[in-house]
Formats: sequence, C-alpha cells, structure tokens
Amino acid sequence: MAETILTVEKVSQHFDGLIAVNEVSLHVDKGEIVGIIGPNGAGKTTLFNAITGLTTPTYGRIVYRDTDITQMKAYQITSLGLARTFQNIRLCSGMTALDNVMVGAHSHLHSGIFSQILRTKKHREDEKAAYEKAMQVLELTGLTAYRYEYATSLPYGLQRRLEIARAIATEPEILLFDEPAAGMNEQETSDLMEFILKVRDMGYTILLIEHDMRLVMNICDRIHVLDHGALIAQGVPAEIRSNPDVIAAYLGKEA
Repeated sequence: MAETILTVEKVSQHFDGLIAVNEVSLHVDKGEIVGIIGPNGAGKTTLFNAITGLTTPTYGRIVYRDTDITQMKAYQITSLGLARTFQNIRLCSGMTALDNVMVGAHSHLHSGIFSQILRTKKHREDEKAAYEKAMQVLELTGLTAYRYEYATSLPYGLQRRLEIARAIATEPEILLFDEPAAGMNEQETSDLMEFILKVRDMGYTILLIEHDMRLVMNICDRIHVLDHGALIAQGVPAEIRSNPDVIAAYLGKEA
C-alpha cells in the first residue's frame, strides 16, 4: 500500500481579490515523482510557495506526514524534510560549488552565532560535518570535479544540478523542483531527466513543476494539471496526454 507523505487539502491563495489558487487538493506518496503542469499564470508556483512556507494559504491545509505545516515558516518546513529549487537559479555567485552545497548542509547544524564568532570546538566540529556532508552530496550528484569552481562559471545544466545538490544537502525527504528544465537545450534536458530519475532512485520523493512535456511525460508517475488556479485533471501520463480538458487548456492540438 502506498505511503502518503504530503497532503494538500483544498488550498486556496488569494491576493487582493485575485484567486491565484482555488481549492486545490493533491497528495504525494513516498518514492513518487509527481508533476504539476499548466499554462503560465495557472497558479503552479503560488501553490509551491504555499507548500514550502514562502506564503501562507488563505484557506485549506497542508500536511507533511502527521504534521500540519500550513502556518509554518520556510525554515521550519525545510528542517522537517522538504527542500525546493526555484525557477530562477538562486546560487551564491561568489562562492564555489562546494561552498554552495555547504550552505545547505549547515541547515542541520546547531552551533550558535557566538560559537561561530569565537570559533569554538563545537563550531569547528560543525564545519567539518558540513564539509563532509557537502563532499558526499557532490559525489552522489556527479559534481565532485567542479567543487572548487565558482557556481556561476559552471555550464547552465550543471548550475541546475548544483542547486539540486544544495537542496539534497538539507537532508530532505521530499524535493520540490520549480521548472528545473527552464532554459535548457534538448541535450541538457535529457541529462536532467536521467539525473532526476537517479535522485529518485537514491530514495527521494519528488514534486515538480515543469513546462517541458517530454520531461514530464517520461519521468512522472502522476500528473496534476492546473488552469486559472483550479485543478482540472489528474492521473498517469497516458491519461493526461489524452484528456480533452488538458489539451484545450495547455497541451494544444499537437499533443
């Protein structure tokens, strides 16, 4: 029997009278890759922001395992086991790949500001732990050779991979990817598909927003479709591909 680890219950998000998300419900089971698709302005990123604590839903409830996370802040949700990437890459440009991943690893360390200032034994131990964790993640994600390269000097596809590596370093159970293939060419997208499947095989559960239908249809176990903030369809890729409402709203006649 599938183990549900994330549940979104009738979530709505209003902004000054605009209904950006309208009573959306969905669930994610452990080990799945679940996709959210829809045209621009459908409410996809707004829903992601609500799930990850960047905004608080106007109505509805979001539950991670047995914990109601609806009112939680982003850092609290991250500490529970949810990590995300963004449509626009948000790497620390003046830092190496290793340092960027260490930023993620630091989210589970506990030395306080005074320990950092005074460089106490606890701080030194935490720094060593962050370094070891970051090196492990870089190896898992195939980025070890680039560890001393500045993040923004890497090819675009590797920057995307580095952002995912930083998210993995926070020790999540669920990874949320917002448009991971945005700006990629066909080869980079193919490489990304293989990489996401590899990440899933490492034991992570994945919820992603994506416009690239080749990626979505080839790696997702289930897909949810939003249009004007409302959920209009959900199912396995074959069902979504042939759904007339989806074709009309988003995929177009070529689908």
